[in-house]
Amino acid sequence: MTQGAISRQVKKLELHLGAALFLRDINRVELTEYAKAILPATTLAFENISQSIEAASSARSVIRLQVAPTFAVRWLLPRLADFAEQHGQIDVRPSITLHPEGFDQSSFDAGIIYGDGSWPSLHATLLSEEVLLPVCAPQLIADKGAIEQVSDLDGHVLLHTTTDRRDWPIWLNEVGARDVNGYDGPAFETLDMAVRAAEAGIGIAIGDLSLIGDDLRDGKLVVPIKQQCRTGRGTYFVCPSDRRSQSGLSIFRNWLLANAPVRQPEPAWA
Repeated sequence: MTQGAISRQVKKLELHLGAALFLRDINRVELTEYAKAILPATTLAFENISQSIEAASSARSVIRLQVAPTFAVRWLLPRLADFAEQHGQIDVRPSITLHPEGFDQSSFDAGIIYGDGSWPSLHATLLSEEVLLPVCAPQLIADKGAIEQVSDLDGHVLLHTTTDRRDWPIWLNEVGARDVNGYDGPAFETLDMAVRAAEAGIGIAIGDLSLIGDDLRDGKLVVPIKQQCRTGRGTYFVCPSDRRSQSGLSIFRNWLLANAPVRQPEPAWA
């Protein structure tokens, strides 16, 4: 507020009280006896208001959360209402970004990102280990027959969960399949998109077991070949190291650990 605006507010207050609050001189302003008399009580009142606001603000914390797309859609968002019910004083505000391996410290308080757990200046907590395996709709097996060995994949459309098509070659190399072209087939921006295409019977996706557990349990997907591949990467909860002990972040991290799919579900084999 400007000095003039403050002066007008003081004048209004004096009119309301019916008493002057300040003695004004050319070089100084002093409190009147009336103002001195009410000063202790008004000071205490303002301190109480300030303390109440501070207590209310600290009791309700806001977490600006950066989330990798697939984890957000397939795991976090369906369960976030449960966290809000348990911890109503913590306001988690997720934002989905298409850069799952980087954390924007200037815009977010914490993140759920993909990587190997090694980020300078960040405290990282593993939420789910990446375990790759092929998945498809049960109807695809019913229509085209069982896939009994890795070489049988050569007659199917391979669905890629990233635009760089890295996951199928990683899995095929792990299981020793040198004759299957792991780069053919459509590529999608996210695992969720590829998995939905697999559920529609378009082809066979390479999925992260921790993020497709619900689909396997519901029977929307089956695993045609049992071989799994652990990549050494996964989904992590991260926050700046100097903020790791903040109450709201600690509570949210502990809730994630208690509920996140660190232990892999048992898949249903085709």
